[in-house]
Amino acid sequence: MRKKDYLIESFISMVAERGMASSGVDAIAKYANVSKKTIYNQFGSKEALAIEAITKFSETIQSKWLTERKEIKDPTELLLKFFTELEESIENDMFYGCIFINMCREYPDLDHDLHKISQVHKNAARAELKTRLKIYGCDSLDNLLKIEILYEGLISQLLVSQDPNLVSKVKEFVLEAANKG
Repeated sequence: MRKKDYLIESFISMVAERGMASSGVDAIAKYANVSKKTIYNQFGSKEALAIEAITKFSETIQSKWLTERKEIKDPTELLLKFFTELEESIENDMFYGCIFINMCREYPDLDHDLHKISQVHKNAARAELKTRLKIYGCDSLDNLLKIEILYEGLISQLLVSQDPNLVSKVKEFVLEAANKG
């Protein structure tokens, strides 16, 4: 693995676990077991590392969505996959919330590159959910909004409780909403 890719992966893992605010260059260097000089040589600044890492992470997730659409033949399973992934994250003690929501919180200026990248990712997630709803047989934009709000609200609730039973309940709500469209 190239050093640059390793730093990007380390940065994403660290920010997911600890947040951007506690991810200074010293902390990133320690977490990745590299020197600060290596980070600056590869990216120039912490912010440049963050921008490249968040962009690459979004691209990786979007590529995974395409793969899921090709591989998951059951429309219900495909629709619920976003929620199933939350469940799996909790069961594996890997749930840290949404890195894109966290970026928007830590960079609230709508014109900041990290906020823009996060917003673009959330728009892509909405488009993917819309596609999955159509595959399921639901074209209702109202139901898309309901399910999107259920998903985002679930993330907040899971940060508080990390209760996988919440995911099961929300999956039921998602299917109810999708079946009404």
